[in-house]
Amino acid sequence: MSSTARQLSPNAGAQKVGSVTSRQPSKLFRSIFGLKEINHRLTVLEIGPAMPETVEFFSQFKCRLHFVDLFNEAFVRDEQSQLSEKELRHAFEEQFRFPVDTKFDICLFWDFLSYLDDPALRAFNSAIRHWIHSGTIAHGFGVHHLAIRLDNIHYGVLNKDTFSVRKRLSEQMSYHPHSQIEMHEMFTCFDFERGLLLPDGKLERLLKPRV
Repeated sequence: MSSTARQLSPNAGAQKVGSVTSRQPSKLFRSIFGLKEINHRLTVLEIGPAMPETVEFFSQFKCRLHFVDLFNEAFVRDEQSQLSEKELRHAFEEQFRFPVDTKFDICLFWDFLSYLDDPALRAFNSAIRHWIHSGTIAHGFGVHHLAIRLDNIHYGVLNKDTFSVRKRLSEQMSYHPHSQIEMHEMFTCFDFERGLLLPDGKLERLLKPRV
């Protein structure tokens, strides 16, 4: 199967990252490829910098990759609580300048949503809604209990069953974990499809568009 992999975000991969320090097993990521028809070109969004193993993994498919490193944006890291929800939505929309016909088949959110406070989560929801379709599948991590501390790490894709883990070299952002009820109320473009409780108290999640 031929493949193409492209980075279309101007700041994709701009943040320096360290070497792989560990691996994170996944029991849900593989199922994405059982749910998707992969004989057509996939369009994939990753919230985070481009990891070489992720690019290599998706190169086995007909695929276009879009990396948007929102972890490295000042309006998320430093100014989130000072901006109105409208200003935050506009800031996210400025980052999501994809070709007009873009619709994502797979979205890799990792733990990004847990770093957004309530107005920012609603703003992100509004900004991304235009770019998904009824068959989009999203993957990410949340927490089972709101007191669980997030690790300051980057993820990448090694294979369908394993993620790479790197320590993030920048200072950790303030995090705002959300309960499942809060996610349902604020992140209205997606619903939980499947969830798996991990030994460290995090939740691995698959999401599908809300009908």
